[in-house]
Amino acid sequence: MTADFSSIELFVGAGGLAQGIAHAGFHPCLVAEWNRDACQTIRENQERGLAIVRDWPVIQGDVRDLSFDRYEGVDLVSGGPPCQPFSVGGKHAGYNDTRDMFPQAVRAVREARPRAFIFENVKGLTRQTFRNYFEYIRLQLQYPEITRRNGEEWPEHLARLEQHHLSGNRDGLTYRVVTEVLQAADFGVPQKRERVFFVGFRRDLGVDWHFPTRSRGSGWGRTRRSGFRPAAPH
Repeated sequence: MTADFSSIELFVGAGGLAQGIAHAGFHPCLVAEWNRDACQTIRENQERGLAIVRDWPVIQGDVRDLSFDRYEGVDLVSGGPPCQPFSVGGKHAGYNDTRDMFPQAVRAVREARPRAFIFENVKGLTRQTFRNYFEYIRLQLQYPEITRRNGEEWPEHLARLEQHHLSGNRDGLTYRVVTEVLQAADFGVPQKRERVFFVGFRRDLGVDWHFPTRSRGSGWGRTRRSGFRPAAPH
């Protein structure tokens, strides 16, 4: 398969989402995952000749140690930040959990300035408990250059982001962001698994995108402007 687009794949685990992105016509210039066993799974698949992962540049390490400036202009940043902080199981620590990597996802978008991004997480993130933090994530992805100040708590940063949004100021790096909870079984996947997705397109591209209609066998929504048409992850 000839790759038409470039991508950065973060928090890849054993590579499920990243493989879907690859099937959609993207080739990763960075594949990052901290878990040794997950990285070993990808490497063993490479050794066994699995074509879709053959040339993946896998980096095992902490995403907080990576710089994304060198990838500026990449077509897509995608990944599934760790879900444990927001899962129904566990301690429900959310933003107080050291495993919350959404700040790093936002940083990757800010530094790489991709044409688009896709991030997914557990449905638990949409619970009332995390309602404000969910909005905080969304607004950070929409305005990634409005960063948190030294000593500023996240609710204060959220207030600044909301003020900026309401001002109508769209200068600087800005994304059109849409979010939705999707059920895998609604799209031909033989598994009942709900995930919340954050999808954004850089505002200067003028892309008008929407999530697909829930019907078995349907694919991802299509942009209404030619030139950037991600196909369905398989």
